[in-house]
Amino acid sequence: MKKSFLYIMVVLFLVACDTSAPKESVVFSEALPESEGEQLYLDMKCPTCHGYQGAGDGFLSVGLPSNLVDFSSAEVMASISDDQLKESIFTGKSEGMPGYPQFTDHQVTELVRYIRSLSESPSD
Repeated sequence: MKKSFLYIMVVLFLVACDTSAPKESVVFSEALPESEGEQLYLDMKCPTCHGYQGAGDGFLSVGLPSNLVDFSSAEVMASISDDQLKESIFTGKSEGMPGYPQFTDHQVTELVRYIRSLSESPSD
C-alpha cells in the first residue's frame, strides 16, 4: 500500500512539474497556395517575371525585350485563348520564357486556370 501511494505521489509530482511551454501556432508571412495551379506558378518561379499578381511586373521583367502579358487585366486575358496560354507554357516564348514540356496536360490546365483567376475580381 505504501509503495502504490508513493508511486502515485511521484507520478502526480512529475505531471505537476511538466514545464513544457504550450505549442505556438505557426504564422506564415505569406498565404499558402490555394490550388495546384498556384503552386506550379510559384514553383516554376513565374513571379520573377510575371509578378505575384500577374501584372508582368516581376523584378526580372525590366531586362526583357518586350512587355509581358498582363494576366491581371480582364481585357487582355479575354483576347488570349486557353490554347494560346497552353502552347506558351509547353513551348516557351522567344523573349526568354522557357518551355515546360515536362508538364502534364492536367498541370498545364491547372496553371492556365490559375493564370485566368488573376484577372478575376474577388466578386466574380
